[in-house]
Amino acid sequence: MIAISQMRLCRNKCPSVLLARRQGIPSFAPTSALIYNLSTSSTPTPETPSSETIAHKNSVSEEEVLKFSNLASTWWKVEHNPLISMNPIRMSFISEQISKQHSIPLHHNAKAYEPFKGLKALDVGCGGGLLSESMARLGASVIAVDPSEEVAKAAQIHSRRDPKTSNIDYKGGMSVEELAANKEYQSSFDIVCVLEVIEHATDPKSLMQSAVSLLKKPSEFGPGGMLFVSTINRTVKSYGIAIVGGEFVTGKLPIGTHDWNKFLSPTEVNGLVKEFGLEEVAKRGMILRPPFYDLKWYLDAHDFDVNWIGSYQHQD
Repeated sequence: MIAISQMRLCRNKCPSVLLARRQGIPSFAPTSALIYNLSTSSTPTPETPSSETIAHKNSVSEEEVLKFSNLASTWWKVEHNPLISMNPIRMSFISEQISKQHSIPLHHNAKAYEPFKGLKALDVGCGGGLLSESMARLGASVIAVDPSEEVAKAAQIHSRRDPKTSNIDYKGGMSVEELAANKEYQSSFDIVCVLEVIEHATDPKSLMQSAVSLLKKPSEFGPGGMLFVSTINRTVKSYGIAIVGGEFVTGKLPIGTHDWNKFLSPTEVNGLVKEFGLEEVAKRGMILRPPFYDLKWYLDAHDFDVNWIGSYQHQD
């Protein structure tokens, strides 16, 4: 009875549970998972960046920018960032889609393989530059924007270590809406990537509208640009894996990284981009192999319950 009473008390008053509730946790979430080891983290609280470094524009959330600015110094540390292990399969999907669109032959000579040579790519919400660097190494001319000045600076410093990535044009403190307002960039990109970003936006529609406006339109000179979006589906399974597992149990992500209510299904994203003249080309689930702790990923053509990635182009 004492244990039951204590659990009831914690369910209602435990600070860690109240914190979890503020992160948009659905009603089906198991209380035992929420209170698992929440108060034992030894990670110090980073200094909060100045609000002057935040781009206040449409889909940008000040809270999200501050959150990710605090991760700038650990972005390239695999123990702190699961996106490092996910990035190879994201690039595999993107490379395959671009190679098909531009009729580029696939081969496995990594040093000579530059399928994006001559293509202009945009990385929206670039973070520490994982995706930006990968596209640059495949030959693309890359522009990368992020509302966080701190994260963009960290990305730029890292990219300067490699001659193949040193020319990436990082634009910190900038939203995609601000970039899209500049006529120089409108309808100019062959590749626009919005990966693991839309679930952190305050206005996904504004984000997608701006991203689409930056894509090249089809013409007699080429097939037009291709948009890539990856995010997390809003399912019971995604809550268990991405939030309970990723944040509360394994600690691979800081608690509060995600808000389950902001996750989007492939159908919802497809509906958004259709409003702006795009159609889905392909999609894949991005699946973690058991036992999960080693963060091994693979692409799946049928399972979109948790992480997924899609490609979109202008409708015929």
